[in-house]
Amino acid sequence: LYYLAEIGRCNPVVKNNSHNVVMVISQFYPLLGGAEIQAQRLSKALLEKSVNVSVLTRRLKGVPACEVVDGVPVYRAIRTVQVPLLWGVCFMVSVFIFLYRRRKEYTIIHCHILQEFQTVVALFFKSVFNKKVIVKMSSSGETSDIKLLKRSLMGKLFFRWITKVDAVVSVCKQSSQDLLHGGFPEENIVEIPNGVDIHTFVQRPPRPVGKERTITFVGRLDRYKGVDFLLEAFKRVLSGNRNSRLLIVGTGPDEALLKKTAVTLNLQEGVHFKGRQEDVLKVLSDTDIFVLPTLSEGMSNVLLEAMACGLPIVATAVGGNGDLISDRHNGLLVSPGDPHALSEALMEMLGNRALAQRLGDQARKTAQE
Repeated sequence: LYYLAEIGRCNPVVKNNSHNVVMVISQFYPLLGGAEIQAQRLSKALLEKSVNVSVLTRRLKGVPACEVVDGVPVYRAIRTVQVPLLWGVCFMVSVFIFLYRRRKEYTIIHCHILQEFQTVVALFFKSVFNKKVIVKMSSSGETSDIKLLKRSLMGKLFFRWITKVDAVVSVCKQSSQDLLHGGFPEENIVEIPNGVDIHTFVQRPPRPVGKERTITFVGRLDRYKGVDFLLEAFKRVLSGNRNSRLLIVGTGPDEALLKKTAVTLNLQEGVHFKGRQEDVLKVLSDTDIFVLPTLSEGMSNVLLEAMACGLPIVATAVGGNGDLISDRHNGLLVSPGDPHALSEALMEMLGNRALAQRLGDQARKTAQE
């Protein structure tokens, strides 16, 4: 009853339109992960094309239950409790109530992460109320949506049902292959790579020779981002390049552990944990080499942004990284989880400015294309 009362509070006018879309995503603005940024950009762009869009997401402490962001109504009506089994139950119940109460206001449900609970609820509305359901596969590799779903409680059963969606969006070739092997019909798979604003993220001028060289990582600090391997690699880099530093930008569940690792490796003076930074453009403008050591990936927004800034890139050959980076053409690719290969690539970039400049220029061209 509480959910029903809360959901009914905010009622923006919904214009008649053949395409009314409700985006469902676990987290949304002001949280700024890759999926959240893409959902926000897509919602705004669809609205500009006269498609009515609203967003359903989880409640955040201190943030309004309903507000308008970039002209898009955002309902924070999904409630959860911090008990493993009940967390999922509350999530699905919240989504169900919202979609049922507003079933006449939308024709399409767009779920932004395939393996999350909203996809199962959306498929109920597809079968009972003839709604169209689109899902987006957020990642491939170790954190593939398919792998995570199959590992979850009743995940294999849910997965068979999820293959019945009207369309599934993949952001890279590896994700498309994962979906095909998982049993999704080929005609329902749509490959749409992420995009980048090349007018905001512009090519930065070459940094002065002799200045301290900065290697930057931006991302969530969890075990799938490979930052522990990056720290190990940087210890070797620092031994031969004392005039270099490593910036680690972002927060996450492994932040304290990674800081402890940096101390254990005696990297306190060379490694700087910067936490969350709102102005990513400023961070990239102060960077010489961008590094993405992830073990699993979809298509990284920040990698695209770094490329658009003309930065030389060192990245692991996983997910969409391989779609964007061609080794030694517009960046350097290394195997995931290999600190030795990572350190060799970083040292080559630091020691060969001509190579770094050429790869950065080509990275910018790729982003533009």
